[in-house]
Amino acid sequence: MSTKKSLPLLLLSFLFGCGQADSAPVVGLWENYAVVNTQMKVLARPNYVFTDRQLTEPTVFTGLQNDSAEMVVVCCVKVSKLTAVDLKTILQKYAADTDFTQHMKSIKGLPYVYEAEPVDSKQWTNLMQTVMGIAANKNDPSPYSVPVIGAAFEKKETLPLAFQIGGQKARLTSKKTADGNSISYQFTLDGKVTTFSEPAEPHD
Repeated sequence: MSTKKSLPLLLLSFLFGCGQADSAPVVGLWENYAVVNTQMKVLARPNYVFTDRQLTEPTVFTGLQNDSAEMVVVCCVKVSKLTAVDLKTILQKYAADTDFTQHMKSIKGLPYVYEAEPVDSKQWTNLMQTVMGIAANKNDPSPYSVPVIGAAFEKKETLPLAFQIGGQKARLTSKKTADGNSISYQFTLDGKVTTFSEPAEPHD
C-alpha cells in the first residue's frame, strides 16, 4: 500500500476509534467546567471526558448540542492519555470549589473519566470557537458541557437529528428530569441505547 493511501486510512482509524473492541463509537460527556475561588475568579478550567466504556486508543470526540431542529457540531476535543482518571482524585484536587465537585460527582451512567484537550484550533467549528473564547476569559466562570461521540465530522457545522456514523444509524435525545435538576441523555446507535445524566446547571 502506498503512503498516499495509508495516511488517510490511519487518520480515519484515529478519528473514528476503529480499534475499540466494541465497533460502536464511544459516547459520553465533555466537561469544560471552571474551578473558581470565593471571589468567583477562575483558578482552573480542566477538560474531562466521561465515557461509557474504557478507551483502547487515542480518540477524538465531537460534541453535539441539540437545538431541537438539528444538532450543532462542537468540534472537537481529544483524549491522548489512555489511563482513566480516578474521580476521587479530581474531587480532592478541586475540593475548594464545591459547585465543581458536586457537579462532577453527580454525573451518572459514565464510569470512566479521561483528561482531554481541544484539537488544533484550525479544526474548530463556530460553536467550538465560542466555547473556547469563553474558556480563555479568566473573568468568565460560565461552565460548559456537551454530550460527545468518539468520531469526527469533517467541516460539518450541523447534523440532522438522526445521522449516520460508520454505517450505523445514530440519534441523540435529551430532556430534563421531572424535578428539573438533571438532564438525561440518550444516544441510540443501531438500536442500542446508552443513557447518562448530569446536573442541569450548565444548560440553564
